[in-house]
Amino acid sequence: MALIRQARKLGNSAGVLLPKSLLGSEVKITVVKRPVDIKKEALRALHQHLEDIQGIYIINLEPGEILAVSTSIKAIITKKNLKITLIPLEIIKQDLKTKKELREKILKSKPIMNKALLTKLKKEIKS
Repeated sequence: MALIRQARKLGNSAGVLLPKSLLGSEVKITVVKRPVDIKKEALRALHQHLEDIQGIYIINLEPGEILAVSTSIKAIITKKNLKITLIPLEIIKQDLKTKKELREKILKSKPIMNKALLTKLKKEIKS
């Protein structure tokens, strides 16, 4: 008998809920897919560019999509389930006027690093 369940928070730990009919049974738990800590993965992938990064923002959790605002670097980094787009701040400011998709991404994004810059960009979009 094979069951696939998602681990849930149970008190101060994680656990898997099973049907009552399995009470007292010996069970084997195998981790199929570990959860991704998107913040740690993004920082790990960007470690060599951190000096040039002004802000890091989560655009979309599934799939992991990150926007990194840089001083001068323009690049795309792909790691596992993560796509990181590095764009210089000056290009973002220019593109905010013409690219609706970029405006929408910034408006729905969540900060990993430098919330103040994200707030400033959102104010520029709304004005």
